[in-house]
Amino acid sequence: MAERTYDDGAQNERTALAWTRTALALLVGVVLATRLAAEPLGPAAVVFGLLVAPVAVAVLLLARRRYRRSHEALHSDRALPDGKLPGLVAVVTLLLAVLEIAYALA
Repeated sequence: MAERTYDDGAQNERTALAWTRTALALLVGVVLATRLAAEPLGPAAVVFGLLVAPVAVAVLLLARRRYRRSHEALHSDRALPDGKLPGLVAVVTLLLAVLEIAYALA
């Protein structure tokens, strides 16, 4: 009996772990950026944190859902999930960049 070098679930597991790390890094980045920018930007930084931190948490929750859908799709020959989650990560990263530019200019 030949051993298989391909594992049906390993790639999906690694991708799910990467999404989890990315979501947690975004959340920590939003919290730290809000904390650093709170003094020079005042309430605007706090509002930013209150609006963007839940989006970072949503990325974490959507990543778990994406893992389940990918797992089901891989085992039933259906289409894999779309690219909406990477787009959401890009939006949060762009918003973080805007906050940091405002912080640098303040």
